[in-house]
Amino acid sequence: MILREYQEKTVEMVRDEIRKGNKRILIALPTGAGKTHVLSDIAKKAQTKENTVLALMHRRQLVTQMVDSFAENGIEADIIMAGIESRLESKIQVGTVQTYLRRLQLDAIEYNRFFINAVIVMIDEAHHALSKSYQQILKYYENKIIIGVTATPVLSSGIGMGTFFQAIICPVSVQGLVDDGYLVPSVCYGPSTPDLSKVKIVMGDYHKTELNKVMNQPKLIGDVVQNWLKLADNRQTMVFAVKVNHSKALCEEFNRMGIPAEHLDAHDIDEDRSDVLGRFRSEETKVLCNVGLYTEGTDIPEIRCIVLARPTKSLGFHLQMVGRGARPSPGKKDFMILDHGGNIERLGFYEEDVEWSLDGKNLGYKKKAEYKKEKKPFICEMCSCVHTGKRCPQCGFEVVGYGKKIEALEAELVELGKTKRPKATLEEKRRFLGMLDYERKKRGYKVGWANHKYKNYFGVWPRGMDDVTPVQPDESFRNWMTYERIKWAKSMENPKNH
Repeated sequence: MILREYQEKTVEMVRDEIRKGNKRILIALPTGAGKTHVLSDIAKKAQTKENTVLALMHRRQLVTQMVDSFAENGIEADIIMAGIESRLESKIQVGTVQTYLRRLQLDAIEYNRFFINAVIVMIDEAHHALSKSYQQILKYYENKIIIGVTATPVLSSGIGMGTFFQAIICPVSVQGLVDDGYLVPSVCYGPSTPDLSKVKIVMGDYHKTELNKVMNQPKLIGDVVQNWLKLADNRQTMVFAVKVNHSKALCEEFNRMGIPAEHLDAHDIDEDRSDVLGRFRSEETKVLCNVGLYTEGTDIPEIRCIVLARPTKSLGFHLQMVGRGARPSPGKKDFMILDHGGNIERLGFYEEDVEWSLDGKNLGYKKKAEYKKEKKPFICEMCSCVHTGKRCPQCGFEVVGYGKKIEALEAELVELGKTKRPKATLEEKRRFLGMLDYERKKRGYKVGWANHKYKNYFGVWPRGMDDVTPVQPDESFRNWMTYERIKWAKSMENPKNH
């Protein structure tokens, strides 16, 4: 295993903190930065010194990923997990916190054969390290080295983790990883923002039951699917819902519109999850709806669109959700975020630099000054792209009076807006007109129908394209046509349009 430069830097920064006398170290690495590779390298170095390492995490899939990463680095690890017989022979032990805690409670520590007398304890997704189960285990390693790693080193309330960890290291930013090609940038849309003014706040985030009542309505569910048909360009999509019934309702609506979708939640068994993920990765399934199941430790680079149907006030939860789409894959230039919860306006863009701290009383993070002053996000009036600056990067629309009227514009831009599209090449425009012509002839429409649809899509008439030949529509075009039919049907339901 060859580490990237920032990963080598991370390992060296951990060593420096240990030399300073800090034994409880928190590593902040963005999603997709390769935290298991960093932990694997540390474990490898510990193994050469005959030191025992215990790596703990709260989900079975994270254990599997960690063991695979260790194996890639030539490390054979034993597994501590329900359903798997523990050998307890290796110097490297990887397990779930639930199983290990149960086994520690079987007997006194001095007589307990399951107790791992580790020199180094590693905690994956370490923002959970202050939970009761972790703390019950970590009390037995008070004088040992404890290394936690997470993309979001704060509690769900946003409070820092200084009540336990002694040092925090932040070797690389999301933007730095994007600049170096290790992650792909986001393209953000804010199609709708629900009214959450009456939803209670519990432990720093929205009350799930009340939030579900707001989000799980036919109108909002239809809005999610309708906007996906219009904007997502048929991308492989992961949807984050509020609760199980909300996720299932979204899944049913996608399928009703002819989009292959499946639902997963914490109650599904591992075999079913594996089958569903297999169909998603092979694109047999286009949309995967879930309830917080894939916010952590999920490596699915095929994801090219994230739908946030789940508003949150937690920066950590927000970054964990959107980070699922940032991993690169062949031909993937960016990933799309369709934000139905106003999360981006509330919490910021995925690429924004964040200064993390261990403040155990106040917020454990703050945004860099340039984002506060110059990069306030708002929704484009033309295409609903959430962006900063004077000009929309997707459709080119320029804010009139930028810097003076931006606050007023923000308050007004609550609807999806008009249908001005991103710039397209001449070849792409001709192909689109060809698909319209194919659809026109299939339905027996007049020539003017295709021209008007072209103008609705691109904002201009198709001049100089009389020689275009029919092209069989692709999936993205068919999704757009479905969106157009839904829009027309809704307009006919309004008496003012009759």
